[in-house]
This record gives sequence, C-alpha cells and structure tokens, in this order.
Amino acid sequence: MAAEAAVATGRTDAGDAPAPDRRPWWVWAVPFAALFVLLCVRNRFLFTDRLYEQGDAGANSILIEQARHFTLLVGNYSRERFHHPGPAYMYVQAFGEYLFQNALHVVPTAWNAHMLSVFALNCAFAAMGVGIVYGWTRSLRGAAACLAVFAGFAIAYPWILNSDWMPHMYVLAYMVFVLAAGSVAAGRAQDAWIFALTGWFLIHGHACFLLFVPAVTAAVLAAVLWPVRGTLRASAGCFFREQRRTWMPVAVISAVFALPIVVNLALHWPGDFGKYISYGGSGRAGGHGAGQVVRYALWFWWPHRHAWLAPLTGYPAALAAARWLTRGPLRRFLVALLAVNVVSSLAFLFYAAVGIDSLSDYYIGYFYWSAPLVTVIVIVVALLEAVPRPAAAGAAVLAAVATVTALAVVPGTRTGSTNDIDEALPRVVATLAAQAHGRTIVLHIDHEAWVETAGFLVQAERTGIKACLNDPWYTFLMTSQFICTPAQAAGGQGFWFYAPQSVPPHTRAILRFSGIVVAPP
Repeated sequence: MAAEAAVATGRTDAGDAPAPDRRPWWVWAVPFAALFVLLCVRNRFLFTDRLYEQGDAGANSILIEQARHFTLLVGNYSRERFHHPGPAYMYVQAFGEYLFQNALHVVPTAWNAHMLSVFALNCAFAAMGVGIVYGWTRSLRGAAACLAVFAGFAIAYPWILNSDWMPHMYVLAYMVFVLAAGSVAAGRAQDAWIFALTGWFLIHGHACFLLFVPAVTAAVLAAVLWPVRGTLRASAGCFFREQRRTWMPVAVISAVFALPIVVNLALHWPGDFGKYISYGGSGRAGGHGAGQVVRYALWFWWPHRHAWLAPLTGYPAALAAARWLTRGPLRRFLVALLAVNVVSSLAFLFYAAVGIDSLSDYYIGYFYWSAPLVTVIVIVVALLEAVPRPAAAGAAVLAAVATVTALAVVPGTRTGSTNDIDEALPRVVATLAAQAHGRTIVLHIDHEAWVETAGFLVQAERTGIKACLNDPWYTFLMTSQFICTPAQAAGGQGFWFYAPQSVPPHTRAILRFSGIVVAPP
C-alpha cells in the first residue's frame, strides 16, 4: 500500500516507484533539433520563395490573422459548417508568423512562417514522446528507440511532421497524449503536464476529442486512484500539499486553454457546442454496421488485405514482451500503455459507429495511427531490455541514426502543403483594388471558387485592401469578418469569381488565376 500511495501522490521514495524526474536537457533538445533541422533543410525553399496560401490554408490564415490581434476564440472550420472548439493551433502559427517573419526576418511571407511553426510544434510533440519513454527506461537506448520508431513512422507517413492540414496535425499530438496517459496511469505524475498539454491541443483542434480526451482521462484517473481508494482524501491532500511542481503546471495549462472556450461560450452561448450536439443527433452522423466500423479501424493498423492480423498478432506480442522481458516500473508503464491503447481503440470504435458520416474518409481518423505506433514502441522497448546494455544502446542509437537519415532523403519529407499555393495572389488583389477605386471589393463566387476566394481575402487583409464576400452561407469558412454587410454590398465594387465551366457566354474576363476567371458583375 505504501508503494501504491506513492504512485498516486507522485512520491518517488517507494521501492517500485519510478525514478525522480531528472531527465537531462538532451533528451528533449536532441530529438527536437534533429527533426526540426531536417525539416528546415528539406524545405529550405520556405526561406526564399514568396508563397501565398489559399484553400484550407487560406481559411486557417483568416483565423490566424485574428489570432495575431488576440481576437480569435474558435478553432478551424469543419465541413459540417461549424468551428472546432478552440484556437490553440492558430495562436501557435500566429506566434510563428511574429517570430520567423516579423522578428527574425528569416522567411519572406506569412505562410512560410506558419509552416515553420507547424514543424516546430510537431517536433516538440515528438521530443515529448522521447522524454516520456526515457523517463521510464532511464537510458540512452530507450530514448533512441523511441526516436527511431517516431522517425520510422514518419518515413511511411511524412505528413504527420510536415503538413499544415489539420487532420495531419492531430496525429503526433494524439500519439504523445496516449504515451503520457500510460505514463501517468503507471505512476509518473511528472508527465501530467504533457498529458494536459496534448489533451488540450486535441480538444482545441477537433470536436471529436471532446470524447477521446475525457474517456482516456477517466481511465487514467481510475488507474491512479483505485490503489488508494481507501485513503483517497489523505492521499489527495498529501499530493496537493507536496507536489505543487506536478499539479500547478497542469492547472495553468488547463486555465490558459480553457479561457477562449469559456469566453466564447459566455459571449455566444451555446456557440458551436450546440452544433456539435445537433450534428451528433442528426442522420448524417453514424449509422454504420459493426463490420464496417471494424474494417474502418483496422485500416489504420494495416491498409491492405488481412488487416486483422496486425492487431491480432501485435497486441499479444506486445503484452508478452512487456510481461516476460521487463520488470518493475518499466513493466508497469508498458502494460499501462497497452491498457490505454485498448481504451483509445474502444473510444475510436464508438466514434466511428456514431460520429463519422462517411467511413470512406480515412483522414477523419488519421490520429488512430497511434494504436500501431504505441504497440510497436512497447515491443521495441521490451526487446531492448532483453539485450545486454552496451549492445542494446548501440543498436538503438544505430536504428535512430538510420531512420532519421532515411527520413532526410525520402521524397515525402518535402512538404506537400504547397498544393494550395498561388504566387499570383498579390497581383490579383492589387488589380481588383485598382479597379475598385477605393471602394470595398465585393465578391460573388461559384462554389468551386471558394479555394481561391479564401486566399484572396486573407491577402487583401494583409495589404490593407477592403474586401468581402456577398454570400452569408460561407460564414463558417470566411468568418463574419469577410461577409458583406448590406452597406458594403450596396456601395462596393462587385466582381465575379467563376470556375471555367461556369463562365456565362460573352463574359469579359478581367484576369485569370488558379483556373478561376475574374469578371465584372
């Protein structure tokens, strides 16, 4: 009971409790620096080319512009015509724009700075994962093995590191969230700040994590509190008195991340939360059979035939390796990881059954790549425990060097986010501004032209040109800031953005960009 109480309260004086949190600086710095420098070198065009975003990146940049003025309270848009709960990812990119473009002047345009901030955030998440594993192995081999698994996974799916598309940006955050959950559940309360930080980022990023984060948190709390259920009040009091360095960061992180959500709810009750509930109760969400749901989940384990073999062999292998090749605190951590993975998998099956509209859209569940990754980490770390230490350390370091080197040369490491880039946007904005003669540019668009419209509006905002879209249906994409008021629509200068196949006969084209025809009203 003494050891159990020590785990629940964060103490480390019990014999089987995890070692004190004395992780050296290199555990965090080396993985971050290696991955960030690698991404910067492979994407060095960001430091020289003038790139202007449109599409999803343009819609996000509209929000980032608001974040730069500390007025943003919501997250990125959903195709279900609502915004996700919080603006954390946008504030990170707004800070990156200030740092890399305005302060350091290392990039020529705002979007380039946004990409560097995405690289930095993802590399920080990966470094946190390495730090978590090192905290339990207390060895170079554990840290190197974890970095090797992360880098190996990024070789297969480089978008988890180098993409600013939101479904890609949740992946590393969720992987580290699961690792931190296993660590806290196994008794390392010092990792609670990572658990809180990644959990809040996920909640801000997508409404579905309002299910996953509380479900995993409840499982972690159950694991921590069950051993001390008989002395719960005394253990809790001891924890809050003696472990301020553990719970204070969690409290501060939670307060900062909760603030914009609470303010938005207070100003616009029930805000987008009402839309989440209405979507969940509508006929668009869920309604899938058990077989469809299972096949959807198995795709993330192995996107080929016989995908069921991956979890059927992987989970038992990981459990056997943890049980027979490790002992003490490390065994407890690896078993806790597998248990959290089960909770996460059950939550994912439930989400796929009731919360996803189309099970052919795999991007909705990319974050569930955490399941095979965590399983592989358990197997690799356990196997290294069975190898003599000098040989294990050498093998792990060699594997880390090899995978990071391979990641540096695979074609996918160069970001594919440039697909939604148009370098003509400044010229287009300047041309229409000249024809508007100081009046507000009032846009009318075909639906297919929303991609270019988002880029146009954010570029107009950056250059001080007044522009708006004369269709309130697009408020969820462009925000109310760029929807024309009646006065703007009446007094502004109108222009049409046509898709090529929709141009009316005898229309005079003012200019063309990205396949869009710009014409008078």
